[in-house]
Amino acid sequence: MALVRQFKFGGSLDYIETVAGQIETRITRGSFETEFENSDRFVADVQRRYEFLFDPFQITGDIAIPIGGYDFQDYFVSYQMGAQRRVAGTLSLQHGDFFGGTITTVGYNRGRIGITPQFSFEPSVSVNRVELPQGQFTAKLATARVTYTFTPRMFLGGLLQYNSTRNTLSTNLRLRWEYQPGSELFVVYNDQRDTALTTPRGFPMLENRAFVVKFTRLFRF
Repeated sequence: MALVRQFKFGGSLDYIETVAGQIETRITRGSFETEFENSDRFVADVQRRYEFLFDPFQITGDIAIPIGGYDFQDYFVSYQMGAQRRVAGTLSLQHGDFFGGTITTVGYNRGRIGITPQFSFEPSVSVNRVELPQGQFTAKLATARVTYTFTPRMFLGGLLQYNSTRNTLSTNLRLRWEYQPGSELFVVYNDQRDTALTTPRGFPMLENRAFVVKFTRLFRF
């Protein structure tokens, strides 16, 4: 029994100049993809890129990228688990040049864990290790989404996201109810906190909070 459904090879070239004729972006990319009979996919990319910065780029609070032209060469591999699996998602690894230094990224994206037919959990995490002449840092981004479907017309969703570079922890809760075809009720709660500051009880400091109710009604004539 064959394990592989098909192989794919691809390539692309992007070239962007300013009005004055200055090269702004140049990207050449080659890719190889294997699609398996179980719908899993393996992808390998090699990319060469040139970027010119016309203004300094503040990548973190204490590290800025100077004006100038930068060459990159990146290697990327990923393995995507088929959506039919109880646990799905894409595992990825990237390593290459980054504005005169290097970057290494490990990630798990578009994850989905089916707990029950009505309840699903979608995690995502990315860890970026950046080493530059100006300094080094590790950026972490983690996201968790949960969805519970009461009926085909009503669901409750929640999103929790943490960003270490911005020191933020964000929460979003949303209830959607289509009480009749074309007419909907939305109830949304948003909360954003600064993880660098804490309350006397040890919780991240609240930056902003919002509660929104939206009601729509479809009238047919």
